[in-house]
Amino acid sequence: MKTKVIVGVSLAIVMLGLIYIGRSALMAILIFGAVMGMWEYYGLLRIKNVKTMPMLGIGFGLSFIIFAYLERFSHLSWPSMGTVVSIYVFMILVIQFWQIVGHRAKYTMIEMAATVFGSLYIGAFMSFFVLIMNAADKQFPHDTLANRLVIMLPMFSSWFNDAGAYFFGSFFGKNRIFPELSPKKTLEGCLGGIFVTMVAFFFISFKIHIPAFHAIILGGVAAAFGQVGDLSESAFKRELNVKDSGRVFAGHGGFLDRMDSFLFTVPVVYHYFLWFNPWHH
Repeated sequence: MKTKVIVGVSLAIVMLGLIYIGRSALMAILIFGAVMGMWEYYGLLRIKNVKTMPMLGIGFGLSFIIFAYLERFSHLSWPSMGTVVSIYVFMILVIQFWQIVGHRAKYTMIEMAATVFGSLYIGAFMSFFVLIMNAADKQFPHDTLANRLVIMLPMFSSWFNDAGAYFFGSFFGKNRIFPELSPKKTLEGCLGGIFVTMVAFFFISFKIHIPAFHAIILGGVAAAFGQVGDLSESAFKRELNVKDSGRVFAGHGGFLDRMDSFLFTVPVVYHYFLWFNPWHH
């Protein structure tokens, strides 16, 4: 447990430092994390003898992140996520077509669909973090603290959610939920994680200049989706009969293990800002 805590705190400090330093360093670590996460995903599928096309999947997964970054230059017209998905699906269908015509069916349609899913689940979801960076730059071009806090909201959600769930689950947890996926997860822990995240977002709201009720709602929804992401990856690993997606971080598993709740939280935060625009209340 001591090693796990040390690694967790170290990762948080590194991410906070990268966010404060600037965009280039943060983009570099995002791209590296996405590549490693997708590589772990395709590696896990090999356990079930599911053949995928990792290079194709990773390439398109990164394209979501890169084009999201390029959208910050609003005077240029860059391909949207829908455009990338359309090209991706078209390429998959062309590959399937040539396999059938050439009588060399190396990949089944299910295996190619598994390739696409990895790109969307990790690459496309990660790109929303870049879009949050772009939104923060437009909303707070001169307020560095508010700018960085907006960018860190998805990570704050994951961290406070985990901390709250651990505390309430350890001291008050009695009713276990989904024991087949996560034996130690309790209803009290889940609700505690959501509560702590809502409180944290309430205090952050004063620094990022949004109404407190918006912050509380966003905190609750983001935390809930983060827990769904955690359980979803647990289900994926349970199906494959593995404990962790990798062994990169001592006591923390692999990159996917570190990103499971974060990947579900990021699009929630971005779309809340997009749909409700809490700065114009």
